[in-house]
Amino acid sequence: MAKSATARTGSTHGSRLPEEIFVWEILVRLPHRDLIRCRAVSHAWRRAASARDLLLEHHRRQPSLPLINRRGTPGADGRRWFNVAALDQDHEQLQPVARLDESHVCVKASCDGLLLLTEGVRGTPFGMRASICNPSTRQIGHLPQLKGYVAVGLYRHRPTGEYRLLLRCGVFKRRTMFVVELDRRQLPLRRVECVPDASRYRLSPSAPVLLNGHLHWTWHPPVLPQQTETKNILLFDTTAESFHQMCSPAVHSADLFEMDGVLGMYSWENGMRVVRIWAMEDYENQVWSLKHSVELLVPEVPLIQERRSLMVVYQEGAVRLLVACGGLLLSVDTQGKLLASYHNDGHSLSISKQFLKQSLVSHTFFSTLQDDTTPPWHFI
Repeated sequence: MAKSATARTGSTHGSRLPEEIFVWEILVRLPHRDLIRCRAVSHAWRRAASARDLLLEHHRRQPSLPLINRRGTPGADGRRWFNVAALDQDHEQLQPVARLDESHVCVKASCDGLLLLTEGVRGTPFGMRASICNPSTRQIGHLPQLKGYVAVGLYRHRPTGEYRLLLRCGVFKRRTMFVVELDRRQLPLRRVECVPDASRYRLSPSAPVLLNGHLHWTWHPPVLPQQTETKNILLFDTTAESFHQMCSPAVHSADLFEMDGVLGMYSWENGMRVVRIWAMEDYENQVWSLKHSVELLVPEVPLIQERRSLMVVYQEGAVRLLVACGGLLLSVDTQGKLLASYHNDGHSLSISKQFLKQSLVSHTFFSTLQDDTTPPWHFI
């Protein structure tokens, strides 16, 4: 039986190994570039390395890598290069993703290996042009219909399998948001009402956390409430496409992250030198507990009030703090100990607060979003 199984699977993908080993133990563990190279070996290998169920499992195994912005000094023409890289802490390296030709182009949202890049006009909050891309497959689609809108989330609508964008109109009408279905050729906007007091709050620019079928953001009133808890988390149900609120610790500057299926929150004070990290112990009853209070006394962080960015991530079962300051990017544990540092040759580094989870899964909506527009960025 084992011999016949080997022969049968060998005729399918051109290998003498059984399919459960060749596909589900070898191909599924390869880096995405190596998996692409396997398609050039033979037609049989191409079929095996392109199967959708394999690509979905391959994507599921990929880590979510934080995106880092690398900005260079202006050239002779006054323009400055602006690269986006993914931080691979396991291999202690910054993996290049894309090069942006203008500093006002940024990664605005991410989901399932897809990145939304928006191009705005300096001094205004309005997005002028947007593109959605998959850096792993190098597919690009253009969304000129987003002019005048700001993207706040990208998600997959499970009942239909469609990928959709959640938008708001500039800085006005904060109670009204809009949904765009990427699989529809004409991209109609559909209104979604936010919670009643949305106009009083400021929504976090960070990437929302997808957990339990909901997108989660922090949002804050102009004045910090006096009570110990307040409804400082906005939820969007990606199935029902409706908004709700959730309680959180009373903090003024905070963002969210995920800890292996648990919602986490981190806040900062004193110029980002003290970081407090909470975990939601009971999601249904919205019970939070303080896990860490970290003092960033790392000597490499300058004492001067230089522009800094901060993010807390959870990888390989541990919480890590990422701090960007000038041309330095530091990885620090919850004891304040420096784990790794990355240098950018004197150029500026900042944390995008978006993630890339590489995926080779193809999407049909790219074929409906093609035009002759040349985006102000390209893959590296």
